Amino acid sequence: MIETTKTQLPLKEKAYNLIKNKIVKCELAPGNPISEAELSNELGMSRTPVREALLRLSQEKFITIYPRKGIIVSPITVQDIHEVFQVREIVEPYFAKIGCRNMSKEYLIDLRKKFESANFDLGHPSGTEYFDLDIEFHKYIIKAGNNSHLIKFTNRIFELDYRIRVMSTLAIEDIVNRSRPEHFDIIEALINKDEKKIEETIKGHIANAREAALLKI
Repeated sequence: MIETTKTQLPLKEKAYNLIKNKIVKCELAPGNPISEAELSNELGMSRTPVREALLRLSQEKFITIYPRKGIIVSPITVQDIHEVFQVREIVEPYFAKIGCRNMSKEYLIDLRKKFESANFDLGHPSGTEYFDLDIEFHKYIIKAGNNSHLIKFTNRIFELDYRIRVMSTLAIEDIVNRSRPEHFDIIEALINKDEKKIEETIKGHIANAREAALLKI
């Protein structure tokens, strides 16, 4: 019995991570139906670990299970957008100001170079590179604040935020003319440890990102 438990736990965790990643990256789009059998075949697993993963994802509100009817990917609502950006607007400027002392100048300079060269054409296989980099940057800001409880909490926020970004599908012009320059301004403020500029640039960026998302939903 103990041997079986040790064998199944990694499969359950693997199924959970793989399915959640598909949802976060909108490969399984909001509102779309999910087939337990199809997922089992795709992941090369029995239905038991997939079913357990889906139950966990249901508890975390990634999916909605309708008994005897089916499963759908939970939709993204206008309220979700307002709540995600409300949390970010409260938390990120504060932790960026206290965390800038712990940030690596070399990392920030390298990050700027990555933003300059990142692919943001969603029609290209690496088209989510910009979104991946964006989330990495904002997670770095939170991590610099050295609050493990907040890091755990905001990871869930950033997962929903990633879904919002992909579903709202920022126009290339918006990334070039608004999003990317805003990240450059934030990075410069962090390098200079200019707390007033840090707060100003991050709040402005989050407000603009919220408006961009609301226009597309």
